[in-house]
Amino acid sequence: MMKKPHIDSKKKDILQAAMRLFATKGIDGISVKEIGDAAGVTDAAIYKHFKSKQVMALEAFSHYCGGYTRLIDYMAGQSGTFRSRFHRLIDEVLRMHDEDQYGMLLLAQQHEIFMEASRSGERQLFDALVAFIEQGIERGELPEQDARLSAVLIIGAFNQMALSSLHGELPAHLEPLAAEVKQRFSHLLGQL
Repeated sequence: MMKKPHIDSKKKDILQAAMRLFATKGIDGISVKEIGDAAGVTDAAIYKHFKSKQVMALEAFSHYCGGYTRLIDYMAGQSGTFRSRFHRLIDEVLRMHDEDQYGMLLLAQQHEIFMEASRSGERQLFDALVAFIEQGIERGELPEQDARLSAVLIIGAFNQMALSSLHGELPAHLEPLAAEVKQRFSHLLGQL
């Protein structure tokens, strides 16, 4: 009889604490001990689940990056106009932020671990957003434009909204701003 694998809830606690600290202080700005203190575990418990702080950071980055990438790919595959799908994407991204503000903040980090992950060959959210915008251009729903530049501007704006929310320059919850965000992003993409 095969044993069921033991799922340690501490791993999730450790990862949640690490994501929050990585997002707010950066990978190099915290120690394994600080992560353990925030998660309520010892260093030994952390090393039971993760070989190093860098492995933990990579898992956290992959978790969020994968989630946002799958969301964009999902919206790109749905029926409807580009505008309606893009607006649903904005609603979902803002909802995800409001549920867990640290994900977007973590993705804004420019640490070499994340840059290395971006070159790993796995589909990244930037590539998914570029493809989604290109789909709108190809279907004649968006004017000709540099889809890569548009994607950079959109991702940068979302990252800055997350930072501004954290620092109190914008509300903690961004969903109430959805209508204005949709309007401004639609203008950016040439949808007047």
